[in-house]
Amino acid sequence: MPRSSDLANQASLTIDQEIASLLTAIEQEKVPDRLIKLAIELQNALIQKRRCKTQN
Repeated sequence: MPRSSDLANQASLTIDQEIASLLTAIEQEKVPDRLIKLAIELQNALIQKRRCKTQN
């Protein structure tokens, strides 16, 4: 009979494999240009906000 730690390790491995599969599928998806542009704008706004906080 499998020990509970063996079952937990197997479940964790299965979840890790599922996550890896999902990440691979996400990475293969085409990202619309508009979404990339918005992400860059958000990143720049967050950088500006961080700079303002460190100056105060």
